[in-house]
Amino acid sequence: MIRFLKGRRTIIYLTLAIGFAIPMFFRSTGIEDRYSDNSEQFNPKLCHINSIETSLEYIDKKIGKTNSNDFDTLQFIKETSKFTKERFFHGLARYKFSENWIAYVGSKFLWDHMSAMVDPNDILKNCGGLCSQQTIVFMELLKKRGIKVRTVGLGYKEGPGHFLCEVHYENAWHLHDVTLEPQWSKITTDHQSMEYYKTNKDSLYITYESRLSRGSFNKIMEKIEYGQVNEFPAKNMLLFHRATKTLTYGLPVIFGILSFASYRKRKLQAKEN
Repeated sequence: MIRFLKGRRTIIYLTLAIGFAIPMFFRSTGIEDRYSDNSEQFNPKLCHINSIETSLEYIDKKIGKTNSNDFDTLQFIKETSKFTKERFFHGLARYKFSENWIAYVGSKFLWDHMSAMVDPNDILKNCGGLCSQQTIVFMELLKKRGIKVRTVGLGYKEGPGHFLCEVHYENAWHLHDVTLEPQWSKITTDHQSMEYYKTNKDSLYITYESRLSRGSFNKIMEKIEYGQVNEFPAKNMLLFHRATKTLTYGLPVIFGILSFASYRKRKLQAKEN
């Protein structure tokens, strides 16, 4: 029995290598989220910008930044906000079967959002993003330029809820929402802190009235949670995705090497005998 198993080991390893490699050749046939809300600022021509690095290069070019001494914090924040709004439409960016089959399968049987991307560079490979995903990209771009940020979670996990952030400049926190794109021009007290709007809800609602009903707005304002300064908002999910992506691409390689090593060992043993 042991000799039989040893003789089949190469085939077993090879079969596993092929089996784990198969998902990488699959392409999703499902209907992905498409842009349908003409009130958004989405510009499909920016979808080619697909990483944090290329996003920063684009923003720097837009503001005319040429060196580290030539930096206007407020101008950079405004241009980054504009870029994020134009770069994405509201939709879910999730891993396909070929990109991370472990997260994909998990989303089908365990939790739907298990395949929802949180890595900023992966999110930027998609045109659509949820409020949390677009905010993650926005915050990451600001952090790369040394600007302090923190998340602001509104409402409840079971819904309704919303995800946005505060940015620290001019010695104070300022609210920014790159997803629902509130119309700040309607009020004079724009981009104040959430603490300010907690006692001035009517002022904040005016900016959202074309995007949210009064009932939905009041509901999400019932609960407000702040993240830690410059803390990544989904650390555990980021770790899970990086680990499962490594396995997605690493398992075929590992078992391919084991198959080759097993084959070589059998050939050497055959020569010795």
